[in-house]
Amino acid sequence: MSERYSALTSPIVIRGRTFKSRFYYPTAQVHFLQGPENYPGDPVVTYYERYAQNGAAFIIAQELSSPTQRTQKGHDSKHFCQYDIYDKGAQNYFTQFAHFIHCQGSFLGVEMSNLELRLNYSVNDPNAPAPKMAMPGGPGGGDPAAEEKQRKMRESMMRDGPEGPSPGTGGFPGTPNPRTIYLTEEKMEEFFDIVVERTKLYKSFGYDGVLIDMGGDFLCGEFLSEMKNRRTDEYNGSFENRIKFPIKYIKALRKGLGEDFIIAINAPGIGGGGGPFGKNMSVEEGVQLINELAPYADIFRLSGMMMPGANAAAPEDLAAELKAKGAKMKICVNNTYMDLDKTNDIIASGKADLVAAARLFICNENLGEILANGNGEDMNPCIECGICRGSSPMGDWMSHCTINPRMGMDHRVQRMIKPVEKLKKVAIIGGGPGGMKCAMFLKERGHTPVIFEASDALGGQIKTARYPSFKYKLERYLDFLIGQMDRKGIEVRLNTRATPEMIKAEGFDVVIAATGATPVKPAIPGAEIAKWDTINIYGREDEIGKKVCVIGGSSAPSEAATHLALKGHDVTLLCRKNMIGYDLNPINARGQCNREAIGAGVDIITSVVTTKIEEGKVYYTDAEGIEHIVECDDILAAGGMCPNSEAAVSFYGSAPEFYTIGDCRKAGSMRTAIRDAYTTAIRI
Repeated sequence: MSERYSALTSPIVIRGRTFKSRFYYPTAQVHFLQGPENYPGDPVVTYYERYAQNGAAFIIAQELSSPTQRTQKGHDSKHFCQYDIYDKGAQNYFTQFAHFIHCQGSFLGVEMSNLELRLNYSVNDPNAPAPKMAMPGGPGGGDPAAEEKQRKMRESMMRDGPEGPSPGTGGFPGTPNPRTIYLTEEKMEEFFDIVVERTKLYKSFGYDGVLIDMGGDFLCGEFLSEMKNRRTDEYNGSFENRIKFPIKYIKALRKGLGEDFIIAINAPGIGGGGGPFGKNMSVEEGVQLINELAPYADIFRLSGMMMPGANAAAPEDLAAELKAKGAKMKICVNNTYMDLDKTNDIIASGKADLVAAARLFICNENLGEILANGNGEDMNPCIECGICRGSSPMGDWMSHCTINPRMGMDHRVQRMIKPVEKLKKVAIIGGGPGGMKCAMFLKERGHTPVIFEASDALGGQIKTARYPSFKYKLERYLDFLIGQMDRKGIEVRLNTRATPEMIKAEGFDVVIAATGATPVKPAIPGAEIAKWDTINIYGREDEIGKKVCVIGGSSAPSEAATHLALKGHDVTLLCRKNMIGYDLNPINARGQCNREAIGAGVDIITSVVTTKIEEGKVYYTDAEGIEHIVECDDILAAGGMCPNSEAAVSFYGSAPEFYTIGDCRKAGSMRTAIRDAYTTAIRI
């Protein structure tokens, strides 16, 4: 390994096991890797095995042993992996899974907290009336405006599917059972026995550890929460009382699992005020909890997601503070780490002992090579689109990463790659993300790509990311792609509108058309009046009138509406569906899109049909069929994208081999363009 990242790749001994690095892969299994098999199939095993190859020392897989979850109507649990660990015919596959992870010098753990959500145990007496929460915008809050915001946010987390609107899922499959069994002392022991018995079965398969989540809606988190814990016995009141159940739980696990099994803890909220589950515990209380658990548990994982609040410290800074105040357990920090030098410094400086960074692995198919060679500049920076985490709103039930095309098909990709028989000179027509990534993949295979870009800058449609303040992650990725052209020595010809004759004259072996798509107007009478679309508004905001009506509720018009509102325009957004950003991932990206639009002051009107456009007026009917008029100075009408197919096919015959990728082949997204780029490059 390189000296540059020597701290990250240094070994550490935990519970008698030598971790080969400081990388901990957290519970981040993408959701659609395999079909109805009741054991970890090849797609799942290869998914984790790849991350072990790339340097993850300790990998946590989800506990998904609940086949009956598949029968729940309207939930994405039908698409999750669902296992049956009690099926004797399946148990050898769990053992093989652990074995293949061990073959990479890594260790495998199982996250058991999802099991809690599928059991009926309740922290509070289910027969006792729950108090009203007098929270702004919540039940009993009494603030109509805040409650309306909350309503819109709840709607934004719904997804229309064949069975009607259905909620997206979070980190667990399906809906938790109703919690009807009150956790008395006797029932606590019953619960502990169930978890120990199931975890021991995983241990018999060769698994090395277990993760217990103490945040959010999990049982330990509810006991620890002053807001959620409503018990009247010794398990509520003082902090010392509220930590009794978590301590008892971990003690029971250690006793049942023996001294050679790793126990990891996902931390509750510590420091920085509070969040949706009430006030966070103080740093001093965090140290107290850690040290009470330290004789029985091994790793305490802090996550940025577990520490909401404006004053929350970065996980690594909180880890350093906990250590300085006497915390006695190994501390792992979990965040969206995109800078390997800074991440290496977290370990080198002693702030934390381990780093949990799933997206580093998900976004970078060659992370192991980057660590070995010290080439952090070649690391794909996650754009945090969230498509790896949850259901596809368009019914595409396949696992994806927008910027890493191999993710989700690692188990097949070696069979798809065609050996390079001859090095070729390749013309790529178009310098969008698909064209740039195709050039990168071709260069890695030894070919000589040349990009022809008609405009004065690379980027295609994502050049618009340079304008909205909230698109900085996509802009960061755009800068990365452009930087890679220089780093990899790829020839780029800007301000060059390629022609078939030009390509033929230069004797290219291959031509790849990546000519993109063009915005089109919706099929609405009078749509030709609308002169603005989701591309041409950027950089021309001062030319647009004060009052703007945006027609269309997918992500592109929704983001355009938010951008215009932030620039001082009065924006009304009309959406046919019952939410905006409906094409985004429902777990986080859709909610973020809605939060940004609502926060910017966009007037969002959903469940409407736009019927007619006139100069300065947009007509629509609501769900009850009542007609309304929006008066405005300017109109942005989004009717989707039309592939520039004719421009693409005009290059056929200009070189012996011809391919199309991205939107010119079929209108899609940056994700589909990049996967096209990859699957085309590996055939050349």
